[in-house]
Amino acid sequence: GGLLVTTRVLESVLNVVEGRVRLAAPGEFTERAFINGKLDLTQAEAVIDVIKASTDGALRSARARLDGTLSDEIDSIKGRLVDLRVDIEVSLDFPEDELVDSPQEPSSLQTEVADGLKKAIEGIQKLLATYDEGRVLKDGIRVLILGRPNVGKSSLLNMLLKVERAIVTHLPGTTRDLIEEPLNIRSIPVRLIDTAGLRETADLVESIGIEAARKQIESADILIFVTDLSTPESFGQDKKILDNIQGKKVLIVGNKRDISPETSFKELQKTFSGVTSIAISARSPVPETVSGPLKKEQKIVETSGIERLEEAIFSLATGRDATGALPGLFGSAVITRLRHKRSLEAALTALLRARSALVSSAPIELLATDLLLAVDRLGEVTGEVTTEDILTKIFSEFCIGK
Repeated sequence: GGLLVTTRVLESVLNVVEGRVRLAAPGEFTERAFINGKLDLTQAEAVIDVIKASTDGALRSARARLDGTLSDEIDSIKGRLVDLRVDIEVSLDFPEDELVDSPQEPSSLQTEVADGLKKAIEGIQKLLATYDEGRVLKDGIRVLILGRPNVGKSSLLNMLLKVERAIVTHLPGTTRDLIEEPLNIRSIPVRLIDTAGLRETADLVESIGIEAARKQIESADILIFVTDLSTPESFGQDKKILDNIQGKKVLIVGNKRDISPETSFKELQKTFSGVTSIAISARSPVPETVSGPLKKEQKIVETSGIERLEEAIFSLATGRDATGALPGLFGSAVITRLRHKRSLEAALTALLRARSALVSSAPIELLATDLLLAVDRLGEVTGEVTTEDILTKIFSEFCIGK
């Protein structure tokens, strides 16, 4: 299993049979399977997704695409549109079966086309609605922990990871560099990043860490902004920092709940109204509040708020209720790549234009043209219609061979 010996053996083989043997190109075997019709393009892409999957959910989602769930859905929509186009072409050859018999009474063909367009449009819209979910399962999310010094950012990182990854002291400015670790939250791959506390400082090393934290904001999917519940007078300062950050999903985490006044969390919610806020204790678990008399099967549990925090991250990442699961985990068709989304959007635009033409009794030749365009755009997803540039980009993601 040594790398050096393996490399030397490979070099020897290539030198002995020079000109007759070469290293496989990235993804070459999968590309050959696609070119020879063994896989379509969504299945070929799923191969690399299976290889790169970092959570059980990502693996299940990739395996479903490899088994053809997305391909089958696309082919079903495309088949419906091809049938409609055939019917329209027949109507062009046989004028007695015109698309519209009279303005008052649509023909059976018009009704059939309207129904077919409706189902195809709904099918594409349903697939487009899965993009955020599919992208999250495939690529994961970047979650950045921000806040002033000594509010408990590193303690929060350790709490989520369940290991002492970051050094924690009572001294502000302990974290001076980025600390990045992988995490699995309800089958979503997460890159959790702890940062230096945001403040003005004369310390050169700390100021470099603070600048690095600010640069990470742009690429982050979710910002966890940590505040200190034990010092509610600092909430105004925190809000000024957050007001300078626009266009990001933000979760406010009020830390040190165990040593804070009872009114602190309500004041936090008022200060950051409209933003999801959670009160936790990243260091010491505190009793969960239970309203009403306890039943026999109920227990007062000690909690640090980690479950509520994970639920909030899940909801912000997926737009779904934290109690639900992603459909993509159970074999449903989902789209995972921007190229899927763009091709489906182009197909949807063509179909909406076709529907408008049908309603306005435009020449049926225009309707047939839009249907053909939609079929071609759907064919881009599965690879029936593609270019060399697209294939090169896709298979360049693979390692050698595969």
